[in-house]
Amino acid sequence: MTDIHTHILPGVDDGSPDMETSLMMAEAAARSGVTVMAATCHSNQEEFQNFESEELRQRFEEIAQEIARERIPIRLVRGMEIWAAGTLEKKISGGQLIGLNGSRFYLVEVPFDAEPEEIRERLKELLDLGKVPVLAHPERYYCVQERPNCLFEWRTLGALAQLNKGSIFGRFGPMTEKTARTLLEHQMVTCVASDAHGAEYRTAELGSIREFLMRHYSEKYAGFLLKKNPEQILKNRLPMDGPLPVPVRQAIRWFW
Repeated sequence: MTDIHTHILPGVDDGSPDMETSLMMAEAAARSGVTVMAATCHSNQEEFQNFESEELRQRFEEIAQEIARERIPIRLVRGMEIWAAGTLEKKISGGQLIGLNGSRFYLVEVPFDAEPEEIRERLKELLDLGKVPVLAHPERYYCVQERPNCLFEWRTLGALAQLNKGSIFGRFGPMTEKTARTLLEHQMVTCVASDAHGAEYRTAELGSIREFLMRHYSEKYAGFLLKKNPEQILKNRLPMDGPLPVPVRQAIRWFW
């Protein structure tokens, strides 16, 4: 499996506080079947700016080397979870914000209480730059909880969507769990990731969500969400196979 959203980089945000925790996160991921992890620190926030820098690159190299030294079978790639506030164009063109594994795919999040029109404009700004926004955990945004078809509209624009493992299991409350299942059932999600923040809480293992997807949907669907689609993104390729998003209240034609 490939995980495109983790806070495994130690000491840069509210994720892993130190190298020991990061190694424990990598070990848990590997045991569950993950082979590739994107280190996506919070960026472009007032509290966690984390703009591209030599220091940030050095921290990445240090954890990657430690993972290799401990013989943990994980390949780490770079990325950011970008707070989509303010004008992003200059920060992207100036190299302050980077895509997943150096690709044109940018993992972005918005305020949970953002209005649909505001989110649409943020996504469109990236699309107009020739970038592909991957919207982090849309099931947690209030407008999507109220109107799941907001995400269908953004997918139609060309945005992709990444759902959190923990949302499915009630980690963020019953409304988020309900919305996550609705988005899965209507095929609006491009991939599922851990959004891991530690070794004991919001962990990096993905075995539980793989079992859930296989049990409630199909092995094929689980493969698209946890392996094929995220692999394509990290290779700078649009996921072209798999089911198309279906609006809520429209009959679903299951591809599997």
